[in-house]
Amino acid sequence: MKHSLFVRTGYGLLLAGLLSSAVAGQVLIQGVVVDAQQTPLANANVRVLNSYDGTSTETDGTFKFNTNQQGIITVVAQSIGYADQQLTLQPGETIRPLRLVLAERSQMLDAVTVLTKKTNFLATQGLNSLRPLEIRAMGGANADIGNAIRALPGVQATSDATGLFVRGGSADETRVYVDGLTVNNFFYTGSPDVSQRSRYAPELFKGTSFSTGGYSALYGQAMSSALILESNTVASRSTVGGSIGTTGGNFDYNRVLRADRASVGVQLNYTNLGPYYNTIPQRRSFGRSPEQVDLLMNGKYKLSNGGLIKVLFSLGTNKLQFKDQSFARPTQYGLLSRNAYTNVTYTGSMGAYWTINAGAAITLTHNRYSRDSLLSASDTDWTSNTRTLDLNTYTSRLVARRPLGGSADLYIGAEHTATSISSVYAQQDGRSYRLRADDQYGAFFVESNISLSRSLQLRAGLRAEASSLVRDAALSPRLTLTYALRKHLNLTGSFGQFYQEPTADYLLQQAGKLSFQRATHFILSGQYANVNKLFRVEFYQKQYSHLLRTTPDTSTTGMGYARGFDIMWKEDGRIKNVNYWVSYSYLDTKRQYLSYPSLARPGFAAPHTLNMVVNVLLPTVPLNIGLTYVAASGRSYYNPNQSETKFMTNYTPAYHNVGLTVAYLSHFFRANSTLAFSVSNLLGSQQIFGYRYNSPTERVAITPLATRFFYLGLFLNWGTAGRAKTTTPFLPN
Repeated sequence: MKHSLFVRTGYGLLLAGLLSSAVAGQVLIQGVVVDAQQTPLANANVRVLNSYDGTSTETDGTFKFNTNQQGIITVVAQSIGYADQQLTLQPGETIRPLRLVLAERSQMLDAVTVLTKKTNFLATQGLNSLRPLEIRAMGGANADIGNAIRALPGVQATSDATGLFVRGGSADETRVYVDGLTVNNFFYTGSPDVSQRSRYAPELFKGTSFSTGGYSALYGQAMSSALILESNTVASRSTVGGSIGTTGGNFDYNRVLRADRASVGVQLNYTNLGPYYNTIPQRRSFGRSPEQVDLLMNGKYKLSNGGLIKVLFSLGTNKLQFKDQSFARPTQYGLLSRNAYTNVTYTGSMGAYWTINAGAAITLTHNRYSRDSLLSASDTDWTSNTRTLDLNTYTSRLVARRPLGGSADLYIGAEHTATSISSVYAQQDGRSYRLRADDQYGAFFVESNISLSRSLQLRAGLRAEASSLVRDAALSPRLTLTYALRKHLNLTGSFGQFYQEPTADYLLQQAGKLSFQRATHFILSGQYANVNKLFRVEFYQKQYSHLLRTTPDTSTTGMGYARGFDIMWKEDGRIKNVNYWVSYSYLDTKRQYLSYPSLARPGFAAPHTLNMVVNVLLPTVPLNIGLTYVAASGRSYYNPNQSETKFMTNYTPAYHNVGLTVAYLSHFFRANSTLAFSVSNLLGSQQIFGYRYNSPTERVAITPLATRFFYLGLFLNWGTAGRAKTTTPFLPN
């Protein structure tokens, strides 16, 4: 990172200029597209007949573009599952906002049409999703996207490791995307055995969608799951706000530069856990408590032809230092982490039939780790080792979409990622070891959504990908078939192959000697969705091959499987001002990977997981209460006293966690204010994630840093362009 960090980040911001293109027009065509029930249709195609002028509708069904055509102008609106609608405008006629009503085609699916007509460049239809306010209000989640996702079915309740562990997959098998582009440093880097927060606040995104498997061919390099985030469009009002709490504070400013056309935002976050740790004792002795500083900026600009440019930039640093007495000899750890991320995307029309989504992203990560250990518990001389890791990625992506008549569409796209990995390991005696590797990854993909009949819909995709560092290529077919048994009730079957490179550390050591890891998914699900009710049952089988192994030699010869089912019931508003969901997950998984001598259940996988999430709003107070209960069966751990035939057959006690969030909504200094209190593990349940053996007879339990975590904060928000009512809590970023 160092001197090149800001140069590379500045280069990323300049990409916005390369992605923009405006079409000067003399006649403004604008309006809205709705169905027969007057429901706005998103992503409908609106164009001028016999012209290249046109655009796609926004999520609220509105559209706006310019045309140079003179004389009679015929406007055509198209959307999958609906009959085309034409509207002719005579010469000299005053063009007012148009209202185009599309009638549903009889051959389309009754229940599945809702998914098809919302087809978009992020391919999020049918996925589990959470709104920003749901994440804010969730009990004990502390407004963290990662914590909220862990309460969904299929995700492990891991508080001792960073990332998302999904259906028997490790954390590196889940990839995070913002507007279709990979974010490699989505979670903070921190101390071992402690789960770290995600870097971004939920309000930055209008959509948080999560796939537990069988996802679209538009995405790759994730064997288990994909977290797909869609950033907000142009801000509707200018605001200024801030917060102060027990862990730090933040300042947030958003400015509308031009109504419905352009906006910018800036956010500065500061976190220092020192005062909190001095008040609430921790199980580790921190020489430097975790401290984080983050700057985030965003810009949105809507072109005259309806195209939209988005820019997201973040820059941050965090550091900590602590002593750990759980090893045979005292050990000191230190961390200095710097990171940056730039994301630029453009979405708009290209000719009469095609719409495109183009983007580029740069992720820069610099981590410096230090570990000092005493030779023995009674010694006073420390041995010191330092490791520096730089991981930088440069990604570009282009996707084009075209409707094929009234019952199908086509996506064609490509992406490229250049990765630079550098590691320096320095010992106390002055010796150092340096490793460096560069990777070029490329992928081409095609996908189509096809309505085969009134009750049957097919999504078929194919992804071809290759990597220079693993010297491997793969072809990934993806198929999803949905059958509507009746209105609101669907059956879905999915098949897909998913490939992934080994992690950076192993690519450095074994460049050119490893291959893609592979997972094959088979999924069968049934779903009932009606207004504010959702019931889903999903069975899955995941077969692993070519997993990374380190024993007896580093290779990709491992294997494994994961199978089970998830059940979820979600309901909003049946009881006034009460939303809740209940889910249960069963997981049977074993794998032979890393140093595992045989197939065994990995230490991050619990066979049974129960989630209960409730949110209650008391408008007369006004008070918002969020309560979450998570229970999971014990996880396996390594016991050196057991024989190889009983490897990973010991289990920790069951896991229980009750999280509570309470927010009081009011006004303070003419601002909408929220006084928020949050606590995790409210009942003080014993939580043991595993054991560390210092000798065959001495072991130390791996537990949270403290029995409970508390948060208290005050959040203020002023609207500089009108007032808005606050109805849900704002918790720490």
